[in-house]
Amino acid sequence: MAKTQINIRMDDETAEMARQAAATRRIAVNEYVEQLIRNDNEKLRAVFMAAAQEVLDHYGDLIDEIEGAPGE
Repeated sequence: MAKTQINIRMDDETAEMARQAAATRRIAVNEYVEQLIRNDNEKLRAVFMAAAQEVLDHYGDLIDEIEGAPGE
């Protein structure tokens, strides 16, 4: 997979926390940040999918009726 470079700015304390966390995991800081972003997005996607499933569970029959309504 191709990589794109982006620059981020953070205060010194946060940057040091990132360095230490990456070092503890024995990975580069950029890999650590990439993992954080991926994990955050995966959690958000899971929440969205659960909510979408809940809507389908509760209103699926109504949606089917509307989609099958004559004149549409």
